[in-house]
Amino acid sequence: MKLPLPFRRDRPIIPSANAQDHAERLIAESLRMLGQVCSKVADAIEAQRLERQGYAHNSYLRRLDEEEDAKKSSGPGTGG
Repeated sequence: MKLPLPFRRDRPIIPSANAQDHAERLIAESLRMLGQVCSKVADAIEAQRLERQGYAHNSYLRRLDEEEDAKKSSGPGTGG
């Protein structure tokens, strides 16, 4: 019968698996955070672009082509 030694020199595989799991989790979390940062930067760039074109910050954009279509269809000469 072989008794386990209390102070073995070889390390078990479990700690290395835990270290790999921890590293993978850390990388995945970092990539998610990087994605959020990239999204925020893209939103800021888009907001600056819209401000340069005359749109106020946090205002809703209005489609002008739908209003033109409505004016054309309800204008004079329609049989309605």
